[in-house]
Amino acid sequence: NTTQTCSHCGHVMTGKNKLTLADRKWMCPSCGAFHVRDHNAAQNILAKGLATL
Repeated sequence: NTTQTCSHCGHVMTGKNKLTLADRKWMCPSCGAFHVRDHNAAQNILAKGLATL
């Protein structure tokens, strides 16, 4: 869920808010952070990688 998870607060988009492949930009309904899908995913992947070190 790297593209569906807010890299700022950890909120996961589910249910009716779940993103489709056409959704390239989105705003987190929990904290209001604006995300570009691929950049947000990259931030989440980096954080997971650093956490394993």
